[in-house]
Amino acid sequence: MVKWIEIDLKILADNVKAVRKALSKNALFMAVVKADGYGHGAVWVSKIAMKNGADVLGVLTVEEGIRLRQENIKAPIAILSPSLPEDAGRIFKNRLIPTVDSMKFLKTLNDRAHKNASCPYCIDLDMGLGRWGVSPELFLNFAEKASKFKNLKAVSISTHIAYTAQKNMTEAEEKLMAFRNLALKAKNFFPGIKMHAANSSILVDFPRWQMDMARIGNLIYGIYPSKLYLRNSRTAATGVGGYADDEKVKGPPIKGLGRPWKFYSKLISIKTVNRGQSLGYSSEYVAPAKMRIGTIPVGYSDGLTMEPAEKTIKLTAGSSYWGMIRGKPAPFIAKSGIAHTLLDLTAVPEAKIGDHVLLPIRRTAANAKIPRIYKY
Repeated sequence: MVKWIEIDLKILADNVKAVRKALSKNALFMAVVKADGYGHGAVWVSKIAMKNGADVLGVLTVEEGIRLRQENIKAPIAILSPSLPEDAGRIFKNRLIPTVDSMKFLKTLNDRAHKNASCPYCIDLDMGLGRWGVSPELFLNFAEKASKFKNLKAVSISTHIAYTAQKNMTEAEEKLMAFRNLALKAKNFFPGIKMHAANSSILVDFPRWQMDMARIGNLIYGIYPSKLYLRNSRTAATGVGGYADDEKVKGPPIKGLGRPWKFYSKLISIKTVNRGQSLGYSSEYVAPAKMRIGTIPVGYSDGLTMEPAEKTIKLTAGSSYWGMIRGKPAPFIAKSGIAHTLLDLTAVPEAKIGDHVLLPIRRTAANAKIPRIYKY
């Protein structure tokens, strides 16, 4: 085997426990397992998450939810994007919780639901991201009409704030407050409805906005979306924010997170090239000195970047991407091919054919056909 992905389930479990510990005891924990669990394997992640503190699983599509049910996962499963009317039957059959932002879809759900079943659903608000959701100005009217459907029950109201860590904090705070105000008014139509807006970024930078539930993806997989923590900061001390049952929240930093996902390949060729020798397609790279180069059988079809290893094609020692061999960086040379990449081994003279190379491949971009090895 010349390329594979290792996934450490113990690290994954520890990450879930760390997130649960960071949440208020009254806040529900949705583990987001969309995109095949961010490339880690949705079934594996779901089982680990539910065993270690999660209350709900979040997927993006009906198909993702059905896949979990086929593996006998019995936890509540929420679909985080709107579904199509023709999906209503599959939603009910597989006991999925749909996200709703249109009256047409609500009517279809109500017509297809079993009478007196009170089938659950989530209403989503668009607070500026623009991808889906009910407009704030239309929300109360929407909620009033939705409350009249007898076979359905709105169990939660959600939004996804268009927040980039440390970039638009004031705007995010204002939108979170506006969302909470609207959601509280929805309780007039749906007593007991749960409010949730906190993803990983919001939990880390705005821990007081956990409200009734947090939807956590990145942190489960050991990915910090922000380096900023507002614990004991000005924002946390203003008295502004949402609580789970108004409980004082001890927020992040969330300690002890690890990376459970590692992509490996092996060196399959090593050569020495002289100064001035051209390499790569279109001779796009010229060796600035005598170099030792290695080849790995991994390229952009596996998920590696197609960008040049240098921002422009020129003679420099700078690089943007590299693999790790024997604990040392080996910069990429030129662009990755469809199934191969050249590495500069000059600074790793002890490297030999067959050595393992740890690679910076985005989890959700990694080819699904690459073998996954699960470690306990």
